[in-house]
Amino acid sequence: MGELSLPILIYVIIFLALPFIFGYVARHFKLPLILGYMASGIALSLFFRQESQAMLSLFANIGLLLLLFTVGLEIHLDTFRKLSRFVIIGGLLQVGFTALVLLVLSVVFGFGALQSIILSIAFSFSSTAVVSKIMTERDEEQTLFGQLAMGVLLFQDLLVIPLIVILSSLETGQTGFALIATVAVSLIKSALILGLVYLLGEKIVPRVFEKVGRFSSELLNVFAVLFIFLTVFLFSLLGLSGTLAAFIAGLLVGQTLEHQQIFSQIRPMRDIFVILFFVFLGATLDVSTHINLLPIIIIFGLLLVVIKVVVTTLIFMYLRFHSKVSFAIGIMLSQVGEFAFIILHQAKLIHFIDERLYFVSVGVTMFSIILTPIAINNRVKLYKDITDFLSKYLPVVNHFISYGVDRDLGHTAPSDLKDHVVICGYGSMGKYIGRALKLADVKYVAIDYDYYLVKSARSEDAPIIYGDPTQIDLLEYAHVGSASCLVSVVPDMISQEAILLNARSLNSKLVIFSRVNRDVDQKRMKDLGAEVVVQPEFEGAVSIIKKILAGQSISKDDIVGKIKRLRLEHGMA
Repeated sequence: MGELSLPILIYVIIFLALPFIFGYVARHFKLPLILGYMASGIALSLFFRQESQAMLSLFANIGLLLLLFTVGLEIHLDTFRKLSRFVIIGGLLQVGFTALVLLVLSVVFGFGALQSIILSIAFSFSSTAVVSKIMTERDEEQTLFGQLAMGVLLFQDLLVIPLIVILSSLETGQTGFALIATVAVSLIKSALILGLVYLLGEKIVPRVFEKVGRFSSELLNVFAVLFIFLTVFLFSLLGLSGTLAAFIAGLLVGQTLEHQQIFSQIRPMRDIFVILFFVFLGATLDVSTHINLLPIIIIFGLLLVVIKVVVTTLIFMYLRFHSKVSFAIGIMLSQVGEFAFIILHQAKLIHFIDERLYFVSVGVTMFSIILTPIAINNRVKLYKDITDFLSKYLPVVNHFISYGVDRDLGHTAPSDLKDHVVICGYGSMGKYIGRALKLADVKYVAIDYDYYLVKSARSEDAPIIYGDPTQIDLLEYAHVGSASCLVSVVPDMISQEAILLNARSLNSKLVIFSRVNRDVDQKRMKDLGAEVVVQPEFEGAVSIIKKILAGQSISKDDIVGKIKRLRLEHGMA
């Protein structure tokens, strides 16, 4: 076997080293890593333009294919059967109204009618890859807004299929009947593709992968990669997008029983795929030629993010979700997604947009993605600043949101309530606690900002208030001042901190129980005044350990001693 030539080795080293160096610098200065990766892409494009643009294109295209495969792999058709009407209705309204407002914005910026339509559609979609990565890092997948945001993103991923098929079928200069006919044929193709995905995903592909998996788990991973490129090859023969094919391949594999095993093999490399995608975006920008367009990119990008946040927030508030939840969903969906780049690239190939507009649109996409982690990390502060602004300058609007949308005190919390338990958060754990208290004839009041959960709980005669438990006036209405204890089981720590601080200010003798998900949050909650901090995963492990030790003929006293030591080591004593 011949050795790699020195020039190729140099290209590979540079391609891998620059994202690492720029990412390290970004992390050192506490900037989003995405910014470093995109900057490395710009630097790589300058280097490879002089040496070997083909090498950069090859790495980037493979990375993009694998990225979209992993996006499709995480989607299961059963998920869409279980999606609430809020995700479907909210997803349709979000894409539709966002595209409409962005169409007006594009026209205001002087873009042509066709160009504005393409931009508004491309920019209305958000990034599943970016949002899922950030939510995983922040441990927010199981929050109400996290589940709704991911549901909308998955729904968007299916909506984008007809758009890519249509653009792949269009040709330069098509007008009138020819254009209408092409769009009609493309819609039929899209319906056939979705039908084929359903048929293959339900009946054929799972059986094939099951047989391969039974034969050899190692060959299963090889077959999965082969399946990706076979799908891309077949789509290319049909004149359809290869990137769409990679997404479809992931969607099909996602229906198999083996998809978890395949995903577990690919997941450690998913971050690399995302890096390659961002490097690819950065590499497509010819900064030296279009540097004068940066002000337009920044202004348009800021307006785009604000529009997406406002539109999405209003839609989910209309669907009767708390403004805090709606705003969080709006922030999560505020960026432009990876599919937008594919739509824009295809539009450029058929000359629907020129090089200048392509630079602007990709720049806006990059800028919106850069803003995403910053906006998400400052989501709580932004929400507070906006509510303070509305309270000061638009009191009528603030009153409507606060009392018409965000709360419904209902028929709970009688004025003589005392020595009761206040439960903040009425999810699965809150329900169990409430049920146990009811069986023990202990009075309690629950607070939750999921309107539909509250509505369901009230139908079962649960004493529950609809509203945000971090707000001190709601805690007052629940009579925290005369309560014996408070249980905070809301999933995010920022809300828990606010609840604990406000509750302690109302009742210094209150016994507070706090649920945490991570080890690092234990000390913080205790410092804020929680007498008992419970970590469900740790308690589950303790339960299992007790049963294991009991099965090993270890005495009960020894088991108690070992569990006590474990709690001390873990800081849960």
